[in-house]
Amino acid sequence: MTAMTSPPEKLIRRSREALSTLALQFLLGMGANLIGSPEENTGTARVIAGIILGLHALVGIGIIVVAVRVWLAARSAHVGDRSALSAFVVVILTFLVGVATMFTGNDWLSFLMSVGFVAAAALYLVTAAAAFGERNKSVAG
Repeated sequence: MTAMTSPPEKLIRRSREALSTLALQFLLGMGANLIGSPEENTGTARVIAGIILGLHALVGIGIIVVAVRVWLAARSAHVGDRSALSAFVVVILTFLVGVATMFTGNDWLSFLMSVGFVAAAALYLVTAAAAFGERNKSVAG
């Protein structure tokens, strides 16, 4: 963190990272759903499905890393730490549901992943809003 970056500003940036990563994950998940699993495809489609599914899993791990970064930034800023922690818990649970979805192919678990996505995105918006409020408060007075 540079001397020019306030803790709320850092939290705003981290929240944007989280929302961007979630958006990428959503798009990869939709692509995986549209194309199907590698086992359901042949030839080039099978390779593409495997790549998309692999990227989906890697970005899922990245979301966990970003969730930790957001939570640490929230604790440092002393603002939005409950929503950031809640988002972290939701991300971990959603990741585990994603692993279970890969093993079982259960569509209801896939639905739960989408619920986790919405919940995490909402919590990151709450965290960012708290950081914006804190930043504006410190700028105003």
